[in-house]
Order: sequence, then C-alpha cells, then structure tokens
Amino acid sequence: MMRVLHVLESLGPGGIETTFLNVLRAWREAPPWAAHEVLAWSGGALEGAYQQAAEGVVLAAAPEAWERALLGPYDVIHFTFERTACRMLPFAISRSRAAVVYGKGYDMSGMFRLDGQFAWQPDESLMWGADRVTFTTASLAARFTAPQQRSTVLGKAAAVQRFASLQPPDLATPRRIVCVANLHARKRLGDLVKAVARLRTEFDDLSVRFVGADDGFEGRRLRVLAAELDMAAACEIVGRRADVAADLAESRMFALPSGCEGVPTAMLEAMAAARPVVMTDVGDVRSVVTDGVEGYVVSAGDVGALANCLRTLLADPALARGMGLAGRSRAMGHDVVAAASRLRGVLEQAGGRRAA
Repeated sequence: MMRVLHVLESLGPGGIETTFLNVLRAWREAPPWAAHEVLAWSGGALEGAYQQAAEGVVLAAAPEAWERALLGPYDVIHFTFERTACRMLPFAISRSRAAVVYGKGYDMSGMFRLDGQFAWQPDESLMWGADRVTFTTASLAARFTAPQQRSTVLGKAAAVQRFASLQPPDLATPRRIVCVANLHARKRLGDLVKAVARLRTEFDDLSVRFVGADDGFEGRRLRVLAAELDMAAACEIVGRRADVAADLAESRMFALPSGCEGVPTAMLEAMAAARPVVMTDVGDVRSVVTDGVEGYVVSAGDVGALANCLRTLLADPALARGMGLAGRSRAMGHDVVAAASRLRGVLEQAGGRRAA
C-alpha cells in the first residue's frame, strides 16, 4: 500500500483545508488504497477531524522538524498550499525519494492570479519542478504556464450530499440572510450589513447571520457598523460552526459580498441546501452560478446592486424557491467523491512513475 504525505499550511478552517478534509473522508469510506498522513505548520479547529480522517498528523513549524518529516518513507508528497510549497517543495525534490505533487487551489496567489491582480512567478517554477500538478478548475489552470502533460484539473468539490435533504425555504422560514465565511476584511462583509439595512424599511423582520471564525477585529467592526445603522438586533455574529446545516435551514438565502474568492465551498453547500445565492463577480464564481438562474452575481462593492437582488428574492418567494432548486441541481455535480477519485489517480500515477 502506498504511503502519502499531504502538506497543508494549517489545520484551521478555510476553503482548501475544509475541501481536502472532505477528500480524506471520501477516501475513508472507500476500500483503502493508501496510508495518508498530514503535515502542517500549525493546528487549528479542524485538527481533531484530520486526526480521525488520516493515519497520522504531524505539526512541524521549525525547519529541522518539517525536513525530518519530509524525509520519511513516503511514495508521494502532496503539497496543497503555495506558502508551504515555496518553503518545502524544493527540499522534497532534492532530498526525498518520493514523487512530488503540487496541488494548486484557490490559495491567495491563485485567487489573485485568476483576478489578474498579481502574478507570483515562483509558483510556476514549483509546478515545473513537481512530478504532477493539479488545478481546482480549468479557469485557474489557464492562468499558469504549467507542464500540460503533467497537469490535471480536479474540479471544485464539496461535501454537498448531506445538505441535499434540507427542505427548500418557504414562507415559514425566517426572513434571514446567512453568510458563511471567515470574518476577514477581504470578504467585505460590511457591504452585506449595509445592504440589509437598506431593506429593513420594507422587511422589518429581516436579519442577517454571519457564521465563521472571527479574526478578533472584523466581528467588532461589523457590530459597530450594525449599531450605527440601527440594526444591532438584526445582525447576528455566531462564530464558527462545525456544521452549518441548521444555519442554512433557518435562512431564506445565502449571500457573500467578498472581494476575493475562488469557488467558495460555503456557496456550494448553500446551493445544495436549495438556497438561492447572491454572490460577487470575483474568482471563478461564475463557473458555478449563472446570474439569474441559481441566484445573482453582482460587482464587488456595489451595495445598491446587492440590496436590489436581495429585495427581489425576498419579495418573490416562488422565484427564490425556483433558483434554490436550480442551485441544488448544479451543486450536485460538484460532489467531493468524484474529485477525490481523480486526485487518487494522480497520486497513484505519480507514485508509480517514481517507483519505475
């Protein structure tokens, strides 16, 4: 049986970390084909879940510690984040006997590259040095000059099946908008508070709920803004949840006004829960959401457009239900099992070629 070491930056909640945890869980539910171990610089809220999903978890921030870990008897070393790859991948190539796979997802450099804001050239050097490269989407792959014969597009994936049993929203569902995201300035969450404040004169029972880890500053800033807009009681900041199904079930729709994204996992979960989504036109959101079909896509920072789309969905429950069901159908095509199978094939091919 193969031994694979998967290298992450941390075991805190985030898009890449959550997605890969779901990949490990999918492999757990299938016949075993490899022993999976995880190496990360630091722990976090997902550490317990990773310990259950993998055969071993090592936290190693000091160079001598992670160098020792990389020299273990692995068949494949799989890097999932550009900052860890930048520091560790050259060492793995030069010192380890394992095959090296670089998984390029929507880390910070990937999101900036997709939006045409910043192109970090060393990322491509890492790709050319690796035995295999994977990309989350074809749009992301097209932004890099990578070795095509060694590159594979996995597709954006999320554990969406468990949300498909939730009932679509109806008139009995609280008139609430939910936003699932880590509280960070680049998410522009204040735009959603402002948009909801504009609608409170028309829908006096309207509220917004933010679900996600707080960096210690953004939550305070949102509370201050809500108080200034006279909607302190209508703005809930509930922190991180291990399971957001209840938050989705208790909301009419999902909104994320972010200024920087790839393909948000939380968006796919909301779509699987049959909630219409209102998103900003950043990253690769349009690869999953067609404006006017599964929800709406507006320009980042356009609070007026954001409020108008939310108003339309609130005023027309039948339209919101139809968009939610269309989103559920679209989200089912992104179930994690298929992407996990494609990644398994890449890892097995890389390990087999290095052994040969």
